[in-house]
Amino acid sequence: MIRHRRRAALTAAVAAVLLAAGCGLGSSGSDSKPPADRPATGTGPYPTPPHATPAAPLPSTTNTATPKGGVPTPGSVDQRDPTAVSRAALTAMLTSDTTTDITPHDANLRAVRAGWCTDSLARQIRDTPPRSAPGATWATWARHRAYTTVDLRPADDAGRPADDATHALRQWSVTTTAHGRDGWTGPPATTAAFVELSRPADGAPWRIAGVSLQ
Repeated sequence: MIRHRRRAALTAAVAAVLLAAGCGLGSSGSDSKPPADRPATGTGPYPTPPHATPAAPLPSTTNTATPKGGVPTPGSVDQRDPTAVSRAALTAMLTSDTTTDITPHDANLRAVRAGWCTDSLARQIRDTPPRSAPGATWATWARHRAYTTVDLRPADDAGRPADDATHALRQWSVTTTAHGRDGWTGPPATTAAFVELSRPADGAPWRIAGVSLQ
């Protein structure tokens, strides 16, 4: 799963503060009553709102075909090189094919099955399937039976911490382009990717521990 760590953490923190503060409309006090047009579903001065049924997770593809153009596998790179591993793993995680994939999440699952991720990240990806449709861009790609190609350029900041025996960070400028099987080509989309890598001991293969796109 590709995660927006800092943004998600901030959103969760703000939500927690609002809930703890009892942020609601209306006056407080023991004699407060719910508006007449809003039926109370609990006790106390503020009625408990009915809980919305969470959306069901979208299915994942059962198609095991390799996307057009192929995707890197761990055996195709030097797994003791964090730069090579981060480049290849990120390429795999962002390479989608609308003829085999239901949502972009299927590319992340493909990367998990290939062995690019740490156990912890693999569990997070498997346990957080999307619950909403992938959107208009994916729908456009699907109409053209498109697949994506991924171009990565190193973009490491001068202040990036040095690698140690078990931890490394890499930053990439990522350009993703959709290509339709009918000859259509979509506009390239460029983003910054921050990749965290880890390994259990010096000399062991590097694996992706986290990815943030900005």
